[in-house]
Amino acid sequence: MRDRYLLYIDILGFSDLVKDSNAKIEDLYEVIASLHVHDHPSFRVIIFSDTILVYNVEGGNVRRDRTYLVMYLCEFAQDLQHRLTAKDIFFRAVLVKGQFTHYELNGIPCFFGEALIRAHRMEKKIEAIGLFMQNGIVKDSDIFPTRKFNDKYSFVYITQSLTRVERGEMGDFPMEAGIIEETDEIYHFTPEVMYLKQLHHFATNHPVLKVRKKYKATFNLFKKQYPRTLKFLAAHDFRLEDCSPSAGWSKAVAQWPENFRWAVKKRKKY
Repeated sequence: MRDRYLLYIDILGFSDLVKDSNAKIEDLYEVIASLHVHDHPSFRVIIFSDTILVYNVEGGNVRRDRTYLVMYLCEFAQDLQHRLTAKDIFFRAVLVKGQFTHYELNGIPCFFGEALIRAHRMEKKIEAIGLFMQNGIVKDSDIFPTRKFNDKYSFVYITQSLTRVERGEMGDFPMEAGIIEETDEIYHFTPEVMYLKQLHHFATNHPVLKVRKKYKATFNLFKKQYPRTLKFLAAHDFRLEDCSPSAGWSKAVAQWPENFRWAVKKRKKY
């Protein structure tokens, strides 16, 4: 058994999705089928019920490999988060490093390891949502900003457009339409603002207090990382039009929610 990076993703509220409609579950699985991770030769994916596992099949011995693997695993979580935009589906994910084995016996998948057990246990204890990274891995993350969440995990900001806007790379609010349109920032910024709006809504309106607190804790993490941007967005009720009044937001917003049925190349039903 060898050490690997393991991304453990738990789709939240899965039982409620099953109760509501089979169409919602099928839509979710089509999103999962569309993810870029399936085309990357350095990683393998395991899916069972509401859980997605992604791990590296090679590399990780030198720092250059480690930063490469961590970057891509964070990008896979980012890809999922973007594709779930406006679907009211959230996830909590943890990225750990440890022993993990995966093989097949007569076509039967077999997978186990200390990393899987640790990720499963810790994911259930985190009172927030989004992507979290084992603190020992943070040194190998040089693309996505992190913030220490507790003594074991750090929160990972996979919202790269918000990071650029917060840094002032697109100018002050209201932003110039030409800048965000010519750089295509409008298409990256839109789903991330929509995500924040959903977080804020559930942080204040979710009927279950325990769940509401998790959304609030997550929203507060964003407020700490993006104080300038969140102050403006909250004051303007997350209206994209106010971020840049003359920009073509309608075209960007029209993409969400997106149907990913196109990604299904083969379907076999039992």
